Amino acid sequence: MKVKLIPIIELGYNNQGIKPPTAYPYSNNQEIWFEYRNASLQKADFKDEFEPYLKGSPFYEPAKITNRNLEKIVVDNTEEFINGIYGRDQVCCFFGGFVLKVNGADKFFPQCCGDLSDLMYWEKISQGQHAAYEGHPAPVYKFSSNQVILDFTVGEYDEHFIPTPPDTKLEINLEDLNLAVTNAKITLNKLAERVIKINQKLNLGIESIDDLLIWGDGNRN
Repeated sequence: MKVKLIPIIELGYNNQGIKPPTAYPYSNNQEIWFEYRNASLQKADFKDEFEPYLKGSPFYEPAKITNRNLEKIVVDNTEEFINGIYGRDQVCCFFGGFVLKVNGADKFFPQCCGDLSDLMYWEKISQGQHAAYEGHPAPVYKFSSNQVILDFTVGEYDEHFIPTPPDTKLEINLEDLNLAVTNAKITLNKLAERVIKINQKLNLGIESIDDLLIWGDGNRN
């Protein structure tokens, strides 16, 4: 079993005065959401084009975000903290999280309120420990021998996963998941290096900016 946890950053910028599509969810209406998100990002004054992880989604792999665009994302996420409007404990990590990919197929996407610090959630599960997922909805899970079983069952009135997971239940080997966590850390370390350089280049003066925006203060091992 080949398991990957692919870090992705969620970009909103839905406050640009552009009317959003009325067809939901985006995963079933990819073209119109793709056009809307592109128009919103352009109006927000991003200089370079974005390539979404899934067409129509708000998710973007860090390695595919240009330096100019990443600079703006960092500034936008820290501006109110730098200006003293928010305290450090009120600043969120980059929203998004991790796509769970098994044997080449996307099985689970980050949900509402997920962020990059959710790697701690996946790491604890890969170690056979119980952990809380900050996003919602979240799968129910249980451990069996050296596996974790994720249950994506939702009731009629429950909040639904977007996109809909292809499997109602998914069994994952814990060792394979732990390797996926290790590889995701490598990707996040590369992102951290870029964010630290931006902090220095723009003289933002933010202490441990990678903890603030990526790992979550106090979460890094």
